[in-house]
Amino acid sequence: MKFLVVLGVLALTASVAFAQLERPWTTPAERGDHTERPMPAQIAGAKLDTAVQAQIDDLTGLTLSPALRGETGRVQVVVRLRETATDASTGTDRSLQRQAAMTQQSAVIAGARALDSQARVLARTQLVLNAVVFDIQASALNALAQNPEVVSINPVVNYELDLTETVPYIGATAVQDMGFDGTGVRVAVLDSGIDYTHAALGGSGDVNDYLNNDPTIIEPGTFPTDKVVGGYDFVGGVWPNGPEAPDPDPLDDGPEGGHGTHVADIIGGKIGVAPGVDLYAVKVCSSVSTSCSGIALLQGMEFAADPNMDGNTDDAVDIINMSLGSPYGDPRWDDLSAAVDNASALGILTVASAGNSSDKPYATGTPSGATTALGVAQTAMPSDVQGLMEVVSPPSIAGLYAAVFQPWAAPLTTAIQAPLMYGDTDGDNFDGCAPFSGDLSGYIVLVDRGACNFTLKISNISVAGGEVGIIGLIAPGEPFTGADGGDRPIDIPGYMISQADSNALKSGLAAGEVIVSFDPANGIPLVMHMVGSSSRGPVIGTNESGPDIGAPGASVSALYGTGTGTESFGGTSGAAPMVTGSAALLMDAYPDRSWAEIKAVLMNTGETNIMNEPEFFGGYLAAISRIGGGEVRVDDALNSPLAAWDRDTLSGSLSYGFHDVWNGETMVKRLTIRNYGGQPVTVRSWVDYRYDEDSNGEVRLSVPTWFTVPGRGSVTVPVHMHIRPRTNRPLHDWMMNSGSQGANPDVLTFNEYDGYIYFETVGATNNQIHVPWHVLPRGAGNIMTGVRQTGLNWVRNMGVAASYIDTYSLIGTSPNLPSPMPGANEGEVDLRYVGVQTYPVPAGFCSDVDSFVMSFAVNTWERQTHAISTSFIFYLDMDKDGLDDYAVLNRDVSFNNVTDGRNLTWVLNLVTGDADAFFFTTHETNSGNTVLTFCGDQIGLNASDFLSTSFDVDVEGEDFYYGGPSDFILDMNVVPLGERYFTVFANGDAAYTVLPPKSGPLGFFVFDFGGPLNETETGLLWLYGPGAPPNNEAKAWILD
Repeated sequence: MKFLVVLGVLALTASVAFAQLERPWTTPAERGDHTERPMPAQIAGAKLDTAVQAQIDDLTGLTLSPALRGETGRVQVVVRLRETATDASTGTDRSLQRQAAMTQQSAVIAGARALDSQARVLARTQLVLNAVVFDIQASALNALAQNPEVVSINPVVNYELDLTETVPYIGATAVQDMGFDGTGVRVAVLDSGIDYTHAALGGSGDVNDYLNNDPTIIEPGTFPTDKVVGGYDFVGGVWPNGPEAPDPDPLDDGPEGGHGTHVADIIGGKIGVAPGVDLYAVKVCSSVSTSCSGIALLQGMEFAADPNMDGNTDDAVDIINMSLGSPYGDPRWDDLSAAVDNASALGILTVASAGNSSDKPYATGTPSGATTALGVAQTAMPSDVQGLMEVVSPPSIAGLYAAVFQPWAAPLTTAIQAPLMYGDTDGDNFDGCAPFSGDLSGYIVLVDRGACNFTLKISNISVAGGEVGIIGLIAPGEPFTGADGGDRPIDIPGYMISQADSNALKSGLAAGEVIVSFDPANGIPLVMHMVGSSSRGPVIGTNESGPDIGAPGASVSALYGTGTGTESFGGTSGAAPMVTGSAALLMDAYPDRSWAEIKAVLMNTGETNIMNEPEFFGGYLAAISRIGGGEVRVDDALNSPLAAWDRDTLSGSLSYGFHDVWNGETMVKRLTIRNYGGQPVTVRSWVDYRYDEDSNGEVRLSVPTWFTVPGRGSVTVPVHMHIRPRTNRPLHDWMMNSGSQGANPDVLTFNEYDGYIYFETVGATNNQIHVPWHVLPRGAGNIMTGVRQTGLNWVRNMGVAASYIDTYSLIGTSPNLPSPMPGANEGEVDLRYVGVQTYPVPAGFCSDVDSFVMSFAVNTWERQTHAISTSFIFYLDMDKDGLDDYAVLNRDVSFNNVTDGRNLTWVLNLVTGDADAFFFTTHETNSGNTVLTFCGDQIGLNASDFLSTSFDVDVEGEDFYYGGPSDFILDMNVVPLGERYFTVFANGDAAYTVLPPKSGPLGFFVFDFGGPLNETETGLLWLYGPGAPPNNEAKAWILD
């Protein structure tokens, strides 16, 4: 390789003044033989073992601009206005503020109708959000956006729906026995409605009363009832298959109903957690699907703040329960999260499910991720037992595996041992969604998750004669209890296993016969364990710790439309109402306490000894980002004389967030400690680390060891966090990324530091509370560059951690755009730099001919927490005819969903819809640097196209989760191996190197091969990582 002959000259270390390099010296060079250009290990390591394929039938998400850009016809939009929503101000101030918002809305409505005479107002909200929801012609939106009163116009975002044993377990029975049952506490259930005819909810219990009830009107004497005292239906019976059709009757009905009835019964049914509460049935979720209308949710929040809709919030409910959400939700931009925070200013506590997306980094959803919400994780039922599957043979995979029994299947009463069959006998029907053509008698049958109900899979196996049905997950995560889809008959036991265990079974089958056994005598008690499907934090976007608390989530509760029937109801949807009921008990006992005090004391008194999974399988204590303050213990909360919360956020935890630490850092937060007793108390404190390996001193909390809190008074206690990594005491090596480790909970556990701060009164009682704490620090480099007058360029790392330098040719730049407003339902993806680099590869790497790997590098002005919610789409026009032929883009393994958590670089043929992925996306989380890597063969090119085949490139950055405005860099041009500028370091590395922490200067050359083969190439782009100071993750030099 011709340009490497000068490395001997570069090897001498430079001794230079530390001046920042604005433009490096360049060295003319001939292009020579590029085929030996080495590929960095980081790029090669991102290659998948096996390529992933997909067929995309609907290309509109790529060929049309995201969100509202380019829409035609009628659209539903949320129009946010400049006047603030009504907050916690009282009396005249609140009335005037609401009137100002209504006046502003009326003017905007008139303006919208001037643009589209058919524009319909679907909803107006002033209390929790100053917004008007329109059904309007898309062609009118550009003009409407010019209205100075309009802050943002965004598409409506919809959401998904996520006792005799559990009520005593969490301490609720003990509280009820003390005379507190939630009487006088008002709870709004934003869900699918409530079957108020059910006996458990104060109804007659006569199924005919339900069957004869018209859900579109209120028949005399039917609603409201003594238990369900109010409510409204904001969706009707046909949405989303038709328009929302609000009516005054919030009856839980339809083929997909029942969710809200279960939730209401757990909260306040006859044997619920708080049987004395008044329930408000606020129907915001569909009768015919599991979707919840974004419009209806905003209207429901408004209703909860003002149930009689007279504009006065004196009748606002005390608690809102939302057993729903969207995974990987970012509360900064989510309008429902904004509404939750605004509702808290009115004195309303919102309890929300954390979600059922499993133990994956950042999977917890919105609105539970809102700062003021009480997000709820799911823990196991006290009687739950971890089922076990034994692989008897072959020896290579023999052993015990976790298998979650599905309670809607037939119980396992005797041991069953049989050969394993994957799919049908003819090697088909691997998902089990079609009837099996072969006889499965004598087999235990494995099928894949997906495409149909869990119950249909097991029913089909049962009908075909299978002995046991096993559902194998197809994405990372723990197995869980699947929903009962109602398919029957099911006369055999059914189980669910993890993707890893399913793959192990398949690998055994590939080599021969696999014998599997299930035995009812084998099982591990799961009391005080997490449920595998419960979502994990931290919260995406904010890196705040979450969920906040846990609760059992599979109570037997009321079944809608049956009069008296019950069934098990699982997921975090069932856990949230356990906490809502607990909060209601405390509000009954302590009516003068604020929502923040109720939230805090529940978190302060949870059971912290909760396991992530059984020790038998290598389990460990659940991380704070999974369990928060612990599993709810409402009796301990009731009896606690102390409570503690973050003075600024009002949360019962201390979230220090994410930090790139390149030197050292000290942060301080302040806790409010409240003493509810009449006498002063002396309190001692100590800090607990969740895991021993976190306590070596690189992250240290300091809290006053002793202090006194006056009777019925409060004190403020500072909590300092010191992050002081050293060479001999570094932070944990950064293992997190959005690609190969994007769904791996263990790397998050390894990188985060967490635990509890304990506060204990000194005296005879020794009452104790705790405050969870959490921080996610990353040891970072700090790259500096300089130049000697002699022409030698140098670079050094001044940070406490090693840092790579990944170099590209700069082909595009974009200015910094304004950030969206909070709650705007639009994310922030703001392009800054784009670069390209080509690496030749031999036959066998990409295909059976010599080819190349190409990487597109993107740096953005703001960082992305996880690549799952951000999509960079490179449109390639291979023949320069003005029509794009391919799209190179990063998406989840599931492509158009977020069910996996690992991010791939896909190449999509825009003509055929064929898509494949050969590489993981390179993104270290909490970074503005993303690299998309693909093989030349994926776009129809190979080594024969070096230095000759030119194609045009446009790039679009969009928020995959919310849509919202996109940023573009257009009219770029690329030639394989056509990079003009190339970096070689004095240590022998080309294009990529790693600098040790606190390293001395290292020389480098920038070779200029001349001639603009990449027509838009203007210089160099260097990416730094993992971790860097703010605004120093990338450097671009304009050299042309």
